[in-house]
Amino acid sequence: MDSTVFSDLMDLDDAHRYVADMLAGMDVRYDLGDDHRLVGTLCPDMKLTLERPDPDVVTAVTRSADLLREGRGLLLDLVDRAEARDAAAAWTGRVNTVTARTDRVDVDALLIRPDGCVVWALPTGQDLDATTLVRALGTWFGQPA
Repeated sequence: MDSTVFSDLMDLDDAHRYVADMLAGMDVRYDLGDDHRLVGTLCPDMKLTLERPDPDVVTAVTRSADLLREGRGLLLDLVDRAEARDAAAAWTGRVNTVTARTDRVDVDALLIRPDGCVVWALPTGQDLDATTLVRALGTWFGQPA
């Protein structure tokens, strides 16, 4: 391929994102037994507006990658699904629960390992099957504390 053609392709947002995602490993999907397209992938970095910001946090706007810096699991509640937060309450010693808004419309909540891998997803508007969330929490973060 001629370098000019490649350069021209990199000027296209979709082509640039595709190549960048491949280089970052975002195109890898591990089979974790769930067919949701995000489960088994690295969580895409999303701009978030926190619903209940920590008083020590200067701003209520952050990125999903910033929430993983503590090296803990993350239950990311994107539409204020109290039943998901309640199901994860016993894991608060190992999993941070954050309610936030984003422009993403394909999921209501995500459970993310500290390495950024999505291990559970609640599709938009779907009723919560707490058993699957509790199973994922137990598998990746041990027995509740």
